[in-house]
Order: sequence, then structure tokens, then C-alpha cells
Amino acid sequence: MKRLIPLILLFLVSATALQAQLIKQKENVTDTKYGIGAVPVVNGKVAFEEKISVEERSAQEIESIANDWLAERFVKPTVISYKQYEQEMPGTIVAKSEEYIVFKKKFFVLDRSRIQYFMTIECNDGMCTFNVSRITYWWDDEADDGGRKMNAEETITDEASIDKNGALHRFNGKFRKKTIDLFDTLAEDLKNRLTSKE
Repeated sequence: MKRLIPLILLFLVSATALQAQLIKQKENVTDTKYGIGAVPVVNGKVAFEEKISVEERSAQEIESIANDWLAERFVKPTVISYKQYEQEMPGTIVAKSEEYIVFKKKFFVLDRSRIQYFMTIECNDGMCTFNVSRITYWWDDEADDGGRKMNAEETITDEASIDKNGALHRFNGKFRKKTIDLFDTLAEDLKNRLTSKE
């Protein structure tokens, strides 16, 4: 019996370690939306892009609808600041927005960051290309030390936010998730406006 006790203990330790490893692997591959390759990098810079097919609309119609969407979506209190630039190229809208992304909001706890980004909307007959790039963050901006300023390249890329086991780093991972969610929401909102029959 005394000889069985070490074997039983060894079995229990091995089973616990195996279970922990399986749980970790499950966490790593559970949400592919935020996993490896979810943040596109072009020429060393983070740049999200969505091509929206709107075959029945002309470039002028797409531009008009996109301008209406921008005017309605990017207003206070949704955003902190918004600026639309004069068009350098016909059919191309360039704008900059700053707003908050909120990680946690509970009684006496508010974890959030400012996010600033540039949008480019290219309008062609039957096609709209929506791009978000030049993303920066200002985390904990109301802290006594002024908080922390970061750019997307050092915060949400695969190299910056995913460890060697494929899991998201806790701090950078929350920025990665919220940035991807924000882009997806903006792209879906614009697509809905462009494809609406109203």
C-alpha cells in the first residue's frame, strides 16, 4: 500500500498538469477573431481595411452617404474630437477621430483609454474602401502622472500582444480586442448605411 501512495500522487499531479495545459490551449485558440493575423500590418504600420461592394451606387452617391454617416456618427459625446480634411483627391474622404474605448466600468472603477485614428474612405462606382490607420492610444489620461501614450505598432500587433504560446498579453491584449471591435463596428455601420434601401 505504501508503494501505491507515491504512484497515486504522481498520477494526480500529472493529471492536474495535463488539465491545466488543455485549458491553456483552449484559451489560446478560443477566439480567433483576436488571434494571430487579426491585426493587419502594411509597410510596418497597422492599417485596417474593408472593401464594401455597393454595385447599384455611383461614386458620388457613396461619397454623399459616407459624409452623412460621418456627420451623424462622429459627434459629441460619442467622440472627444473630430476633424475632416479638405479633399486632396476627388472621391476620397480623410478624417481624424478621437474617442474613448472602455475596458472596465464598475462602481468606483473605470479603466479606459483615448484612441485616436485616421479614416480614409475611397469612393468609386460600385465600391467603397474604408481604411483606419495611424492609431494611437492615451491610457489613463486623467492619472496624476499623465498616463501612458502608445501607438498601435508597439501595442496591438502580433509581436506586441501575443505570447509564444499564442495567448494574448493581459495589458496589450485588451487594446487589441477593443481596437478590432471598434473597426468592425465602424465598418459594419458604414456598410449598413451604404447598402440601405432607404
